[in-house]
Amino acid sequence: MKKIALILLLLIGMTLSFSAIGLVILFATGAVQSIDEAKDLLSGQLPGGESAFLKPGDVQEAQDGLLLLQQQKQELEEQIVSLQENQSVLEQSHADLSTKVADLTTQAGKEDQDAAQKRAARLAQLTTLYSAMRPGDAAAIMNGMSDEMVLEILPTLPERNAARILNNLADEQRKADLSEKLLNGQITTN
Repeated sequence: MKKIALILLLLIGMTLSFSAIGLVILFATGAVQSIDEAKDLLSGQLPGGESAFLKPGDVQEAQDGLLLLQQQKQELEEQIVSLQENQSVLEQSHADLSTKVADLTTQAGKEDQDAAQKRAARLAQLTTLYSAMRPGDAAAIMNGMSDEMVLEILPTLPERNAARILNNLADEQRKADLSEKLLNGQITTN
């Protein structure tokens, strides 16, 4: 029992010593000027309801600052949501445009194929037409055509007709040029 009493007395003495040291430090640093201020400080209250660390205007200013930060945070979160929605819309638009481009490419390919088929059909008609003509008449018409067109038609004709038409062309140099292009395979197929 004596030991417990001694321990309690020791604790009380240490508490009083630390309190006395604390009071000395408060007076030495100028934190308090009187014993009443020290009591108020230790009880957590200062005269005028002031905080021990902030002045009265500072508390309101800090609260206003926190409120402003919360508003800005909310605005930023709303902007993030809006940006995410815009991104979703853009991604959908991109997907739609990609589909349209693929459709248009397919359609253009079909149109090119159709145009090539129509051109091949017209070339077949011309071949039939020039095959039925006399070589001199066909050569007279081909004299007014471009070399590319002549090089496209001549190979489709039977060899005998093509040779006679080529022979009946008016310009000797053109005959030689066309023969050379035929030999080198410079036939255009547009």
